[in-house]
Amino acid sequence: MTEAQENQALFVPPAVTPPEAPLPYFRALWTLMDNPIEAWPRAVYEQPFFARENNGQRFLYATDPAMLKDILLDKVEAFPKDWMFERVTKPALGEGLLTARGAHWRWQRRAAAPAFRPEPIAAMTPTMVKAAESALARWRERGDGARLDIATEMTAITFDVILETMLSGGEGIDVRAATQKITDYLETLGRVTPADLMQWPLWTRVALAPRGSRALVYLKAMVDRMIARRRREAARGDLVDLLMAAEDPESGRRMDDGLLRDNLLTFIGAGHETTALALTWSLYLVGRHAPTAARLREEVAAVAGEATITPEHVERLTFTRTVVQEAMRLYPSLPIMSRMCGTDTVAGGHPVKAGTFIFIPIYALHRHRRLWRDPDAFDPSRFGPEESAERPRFAYLPFGGGPRVCIGQGFAMMEAVAVLATLVRGAVLEPDPGHRIRPLVRVSMRPQGGMPMTLRLPRA
Repeated sequence: MTEAQENQALFVPPAVTPPEAPLPYFRALWTLMDNPIEAWPRAVYEQPFFARENNGQRFLYATDPAMLKDILLDKVEAFPKDWMFERVTKPALGEGLLTARGAHWRWQRRAAAPAFRPEPIAAMTPTMVKAAESALARWRERGDGARLDIATEMTAITFDVILETMLSGGEGIDVRAATQKITDYLETLGRVTPADLMQWPLWTRVALAPRGSRALVYLKAMVDRMIARRRREAARGDLVDLLMAAEDPESGRRMDDGLLRDNLLTFIGAGHETTALALTWSLYLVGRHAPTAARLREEVAAVAGEATITPEHVERLTFTRTVVQEAMRLYPSLPIMSRMCGTDTVAGGHPVKAGTFIFIPIYALHRHRRLWRDPDAFDPSRFGPEESAERPRFAYLPFGGGPRVCIGQGFAMMEAVAVLATLVRGAVLEPDPGHRIRPLVRVSMRPQGGMPMTLRLPRA
């Protein structure tokens, strides 16, 4: 087969078509508020970095791995999180792990770390598999040919897993209501608004989004009730207990109810969202590419047979893992990060002035023409050992990078592989050919309109 024939055989799923040149100022602002990834010009996908200036504000889109290494690791103190990130996240997450800085962040990170070590994560695998098997049972009741919104289904699975593993069941939490409130928040307060661009007082963005504001009140009250109950009860050894017992070694400070709530909301919200989206996109890609679906099922059968998936199986499901990794490359749950340059410095050999707004366009980084072969094609083999060893560390950032890399990445990958293996063995899911696939950014990157698919059950 010639190289041209090989390229024709590649499956290229829907992607954003970048504008050839930077959009005019007001159109760019509108696009950034509607769906930021659709505003990035083609140069962001092709050049090591792209710089521009508007109304005296400097912007830098960084996609060079050496530059990203400086921003996220080697010179991390010179590139703090920016005010826009704080405006979008702090109303919900306060001073928790995702938003805190400096020493205040470090002690919270140390407090949560024991819950995410390999041994406790491996012990959670049966709960992850049980949630997937429960979903299969629900689907079988609906019967062959049932229409499912897989985005909603994956959210239900991963939310159940978070409640069971991190919160010891989360008594009193209405999963359906909570997931809807998280969606309400992301669709309103989870997007950039004119109030943000004009830097109006923070309370204005909450006041201008009543649906998101009501969702936030609901979610905070839900967690407050759980904290009050857990303060009165015996310890269970889960994440809640770890955080309640944590103490800042420098100040002796312990988490009050407000800080505990901020962190639990972080893990409840962000903790299930990343994996739910990774699974949604994985199932879509598998449903669109029959050779991958066949190989995936062959691997699960060879590794686990009919047995329940175990941590040992997950370690051996190497192709299944590469499918998830490739899905997170093409459709990263976190499609963009941002920083502000705090002092004149150099990143990747390029001078960066203080006050420069730094965009780390992960969606574009993962499809960059200089970093990936056939960057828009779906090809799990690119995550095989040889290509992975040659790839720069900061070319692939589905969980971020540097000291603030996602604390739950091991948990998320274990869950995604275990759940995907369980689901593909028990059902075939066919994407709706008439549904337009549009990745839409609301903090995370969700498929607009969900992910409708048709259920096909294997014959007995």
